[in-house]
Amino acid sequence: MNQPRMTSVRKKKIKTVLSMMNKQGKRLIPVTPPLVEMMNLTTTDDELDYLLKMGTGLYSYQQASEIADMNDEQFHSFFDTMKRKGLVVIQYNAGGNEEYRLNAIVVGWYEIMMYYLMGKPQEKIFSEKWDEYFKFFKKFNFFPVRNVQNKVMRHILKPTQRTGLMDPAIQGKSKRKTIPINMALSPSGAKVYPAFHVNDIIEKFGDLNEIYAFPCICRHGKTLSESSCTFDMPRESCLAFGKSGKVYSDMGYSRNISKEEAIEILKEVRDKGAIHCVLHEKDDISLPVLAICNCCWDCCGILKPYNMGAMALKYNATYAARIKEDADCKECGTCAKYCPTAAMVLKDGKVALNGEKCIGCGQCAYQCKQNNIEMYPDERTVYLPMLKKSEARITA
Repeated sequence: MNQPRMTSVRKKKIKTVLSMMNKQGKRLIPVTPPLVEMMNLTTTDDELDYLLKMGTGLYSYQQASEIADMNDEQFHSFFDTMKRKGLVVIQYNAGGNEEYRLNAIVVGWYEIMMYYLMGKPQEKIFSEKWDEYFKFFKKFNFFPVRNVQNKVMRHILKPTQRTGLMDPAIQGKSKRKTIPINMALSPSGAKVYPAFHVNDIIEKFGDLNEIYAFPCICRHGKTLSESSCTFDMPRESCLAFGKSGKVYSDMGYSRNISKEEAIEILKEVRDKGAIHCVLHEKDDISLPVLAICNCCWDCCGILKPYNMGAMALKYNATYAARIKEDADCKECGTCAKYCPTAAMVLKDGKVALNGEKCIGCGQCAYQCKQNNIEMYPDERTVYLPMLKKSEARITA
């Protein structure tokens, strides 16, 4: 895969394609120079021209082939490569038939392209450019620009993922303990919703034999820069579901697993500090569940830029944490270490919780050896403004 020369015409085409990709999901991914360079590194002129013709529409295979100036054999190979690169995504209509459209940037093209590039010379450069993408925004983290961004992004950002807990009755490999959940009424103004557990998703798709385990692209990318996950998470930790998961399994990017294997993966990553981030089709929480990304805050493509002080963040939370009235804090700092948003801090010799930053992942309650923290059902949207540089947990 040779990198084409970046001309003004080619750059314009790339920006147009990226802008169209941004319309394919709810997640906002601003088009910046590092993103343009990533597309330039991995996409041919023929592919760009085809995607421009394709636009944001939905196509049958026959319709997709008709807009290409190729014979059937040429188009089959050309289109297969674009699917393997994540430029084109497959979805299924009501009749179960395949349809094709331009993919979103994230979640979509970036992740699949990382799988496609594994073992190829461009893999490390592509991953480094993704890190540069986050650092690009960090340049604007200064007063008063940061304050203006935080006010604006509160209204522009859409919550495109939600956190989920494992069933509290299911212990991890460490046999540490279960997460205490108090079903009493939450604080004034909040509502109590029925319990939501990621096990419900595993049960549903496990019965259909439609669970697929993927290597975590975020952690893989971090190893390419000669560093490793602080929490020592397993390489294979992300779970996808349904027919779309099978598509990438057939490409060799994932493997089909049983619901028992899926539960074991969830238990292991929970023990090590991951949060269960539930993703939906097109990053639209009203659409079916697509995957569970088991995130650690130092690697995750969602949590990492927030902890770098590069971006604001919005989450749909299903639970919230609270410190028990009879808490006997030993000042060990474990809850603060595992909290992905630094909602838990040690203050004046005791643990303190900033409820506005809590995304309800349950890690603080699960990791606390003194059992000082409990979770309660509370569905809400959490907005996390861009951190000051002095507050950033990731400084590299």
